[in-house]
Amino acid sequence: MTAIDGATRIYAIVGDPIAHARSPLVYNRRIAKAGRNAVLVPWHVPAANFDVAMRGLQQAANVDGIIFTFPFKQQALTLADHVGMRARQVGATNVLRREADGRWTADMFDGVGLVRAVAAAGKTVRGQCVWLIGAGGAGSAIAFALADAGAVALHITDLNVARTRGVAAAIAAAYPACTVAANAPALNDVSILINATPVGLEGEGKLPIAVTSLPRHLTVVDIVPRSDPTRLLTLARASGCTAIAGGAMVEGQADAVLDFLWHQPGKT
Repeated sequence: MTAIDGATRIYAIVGDPIAHARSPLVYNRRIAKAGRNAVLVPWHVPAANFDVAMRGLQQAANVDGIIFTFPFKQQALTLADHVGMRARQVGATNVLRREADGRWTADMFDGVGLVRAVAAAGKTVRGQCVWLIGAGGAGSAIAFALADAGAVALHITDLNVARTRGVAAAIAAAYPACTVAANAPALNDVSILINATPVGLEGEGKLPIAVTSLPRHLTVVDIVPRSDPTRLLTLARASGCTAIAGGAMVEGQADAVLDFLWHQPGKT
């Protein structure tokens, strides 16, 4: 890592909790390799203090960007002066960039990261039927990215039924070639299963769906960014599935996020 001095530019990753976050490891390797005098630091903001903490963070003159993780991706959109296309579609953001005039631009790269993570595992989204569990900030971004990447069918489920239907309707309107349903399919009818909920974040050993085994043909993605496997990924591996952990999504989107923060939009 580059030595930190008084001229070091700061990026913060904000979440509640934040101790689980792997982004500082992933991003700081890339920042150092690029020769930038900058660092990404974890910023634990209790949800009740979000507004106060963000006012202070955005006013710090050496903070050039803020990355958001659970549970702030939708709330953080209110902090932006300008909203990029992906964030506008989803209604959530996972990164804010400070512009030269002091204003803040938001965009969303969770979906980009997931599609790249699937490709890195030797699989493809194109032509596949997907069950996406979770329609929050990250889940919505993933849903749009899946349809954009050529998924032929997308089933979306979430405990918030109204939110699920809203996301499904938005995807169907934007991508008519993708069949979208706000319901749970049979596992044998899908090829990719994605958990985009925080279930498993605290290591409580829960599953996002009530199953005891998984069909071997499935590619299973759990976006929870833990260093040890979630219960869903443990079950996937025991069932002979291709299992993709949350860290792969962080890796998948890191280059796109840094290009955005460094004002290199042509590379995103």
